[in-house]
Amino acid sequence: MTQPTSPIELTGTEARLGEAAPLPTGFLDRLAALCPTNTDRTVAAEASRDWWPLAMHWSLAGQVLQRAAVVARPTDAAQVAAVLSLCNDTRVPVTAAGGRSGVLGASIPLFGGVLLDLTALQGIVSVDAVSGIVEVLPGTFGPELEDELRGTYGLTVGHFPQSFDIATVGGWVACRGAGQFSTRYGKIEQMVVGLEVALADGSLIRTGGFPAGAQGPDLSQLFVGSEGTLGVITRVWLKAHPA
Repeated sequence: MTQPTSPIELTGTEARLGEAAPLPTGFLDRLAALCPTNTDRTVAAEASRDWWPLAMHWSLAGQVLQRAAVVARPTDAAQVAAVLSLCNDTRVPVTAAGGRSGVLGASIPLFGGVLLDLTALQGIVSVDAVSGIVEVLPGTFGPELEDELRGTYGLTVGHFPQSFDIATVGGWVACRGAGQFSTRYGKIEQMVVGLEVALADGSLIRTGGFPAGAQGPDLSQLFVGSEGTLGVITRVWLKAHPA
């Protein structure tokens, strides 16, 4: 299973903003009952940073801007929804993260709490080669998606952002990516056919053309570019083209 790529060596675990508010009593036990978790300070510090250039200087000084109290790594949409519901009920901050390839510090858990690592949700679920629709999980990294599509189906999504090698499909969608071939294939918001999204209360919804003739606004665009603030993407349907 592909893991996020570290931007630079991290020599310590100190939080520049100081220790975040403690978690409620019993919260860690309740969270661990929902999905795999890790409270190791080194693991939490590593998961609490991205490729923000300023943060790289802090990394060499043994610091991150803020450190999550716990890293949660759900393996399916139901676990993602359960974690969000628990955090919502207990008022614990939660920050969604994928490949953490961003350069603006957006995946840093500024208020501590839970770092929701979505990279355990990897792989292509299904491919409709006739209609050119690919169903893929959000933690799938770009190279794995393209390699399987091209090698097995002769297809390509055609989305190649500068961070292609270290970014995930969920990150593409959540950050409204463009890509090197966007003049041919379009930007990610034009590639998205539908989404499955976990909301803060733990409910799962699906957006997009299901069925294709449905009327009304495309609610997918509410979540494309929302960077995990309105909901956490747990499944993506994308257009594909002959490679």
